[in-house]
Amino acid sequence: MGGVGKTTIAKAVYNDEKVKDHFGLKACFCVSEAYDAFRITKGLLQEIGLAVDENHNQLQVKFKKSLKGKKFLVVLDDVCNDNYNEWVDLRNLFVQGDLGSKIIVTTHKENVALMMGGGAINMGTLSSKVSLALLKRHSLENRVPEEHPEFEEVGRKIAEKCKGLPLALKALAGSLRCKSEVDEWRHIL
Repeated sequence: MGGVGKTTIAKAVYNDEKVKDHFGLKACFCVSEAYDAFRITKGLLQEIGLAVDENHNQLQVKFKKSLKGKKFLVVLDDVCNDNYNEWVDLRNLFVQGDLGSKIIVTTHKENVALMMGGGAINMGTLSSKVSLALLKRHSLENRVPEEHPEFEEVGRKIAEKCKGLPLALKALAGSLRCKSEVDEWRHIL
């Protein structure tokens, strides 16, 4: 499901200090659009700081050379394409990497996760308690929540309507931050 935090977790792993020290090469690319191996390869090359050509074959050769013998981490975010043959073609770009190299793929399609062949992590939604805490943290950040009990019940109902989706909770909390009247919160509800 969109908004559960797949990209947020992948970025947190990607930017973690221990991860930075562990991998010699890192690249993160948002795939989301229709599958295009040329666009993906070009984007990954740009991420690692290499000049790109406009020839697909040359891009692939350059990318393979850049990975040769290096331990890398690649994040492919929001992969929607579940065509196995196209994934195999793309995966062949990564075979030159050193042992211990990793590819993290985020997707909202179970077929994509199964096709990738690695271990899949299914993301759940947040509990009611955690949802409300997240909403409070982002909407009442500059206020003491205990001093605003009138917002509590409305906030609880807003959090329930978000059905445990962190992205929805944060987006609504951002709108609520500048609302100082409980009636404004009720309007958002």
